[in-house]
Amino acid sequence: MYKKRIAGLTLIIFFNLISFNLAFESNQGLYLNSNADSTLKSSALDKNKANDYINASRNNLITETVKNVSPAVVGINVTEIRTYRDPYASFFGNDPFFRQFFGDRTYNQEVKSLGSGTIISKDGYILTNDHVAGNADKIVVTLTDGTHQNAKIIGSDPVSDICVLKIEGENLPYIPFGNSDDVMIGEWVIALGNPFGFFEINDQPTVTVGVISAKGMNVDPVNNRYYLGMLQTDASINSGNSGGPLVNSLGELIGMNTLIYTAGG
Repeated sequence: MYKKRIAGLTLIIFFNLISFNLAFESNQGLYLNSNADSTLKSSALDKNKANDYINASRNNLITETVKNVSPAVVGINVTEIRTYRDPYASFFGNDPFFRQFFGDRTYNQEVKSLGSGTIISKDGYILTNDHVAGNADKIVVTLTDGTHQNAKIIGSDPVSDICVLKIEGENLPYIPFGNSDDVMIGEWVIALGNPFGFFEINDQPTVTVGVISAKGMNVDPVNNRYYLGMLQTDASINSGNSGGPLVNSLGELIGMNTLIYTAGG
């Protein structure tokens, strides 16, 4: 009788263990499935947060500065009337006999070029290079709203390669002056302008970014123009960028795109 009871107890315990294991496995299975769902939801949330973070990080100090200063950058189209003399006429010098029969042997030709500029005041004063507009007979300025205006020369200095133009307007966007003496080597800078005449295609400046590589650079004279205390940057500058602004990350005008130095000189 005692052995039977033991056997019966053992059987009951065995069945109870089986029931417990089945219940445990069943509960564990439910728990694992629930955890998998939570993991998937968590991953989706993390991905959304990452996308939000990436989108937010795209809008940084550089992009904000570009957005703020771009409306004050202009494209400049220049027409210059140049007088050329027939090279063969030099053989006869100023011989009046030759001049009587063949004339002065000079002719005029329109020469078109382009560059960039910066609006520096609400009433339409524009800063550019003398080599861009200093000898112009006609100057047309293109604004970022697509409008074109004739500009006049207020003053130009070939020695320092600076030219000031004027267009008509009120409350125009402009870039405030910064202090180039406070510029730090390694500081981020932004060059804007009208390389290759792209301004005429989409009415907005081209933007390149770099750092200040050196300051206080004195460059050998070029065409009787003297470049002293120049800033050097690795921001890409191409033909047509001349006269465009170089701004710091605060959107202040600290320089003007003027020279391109390459290994070939």
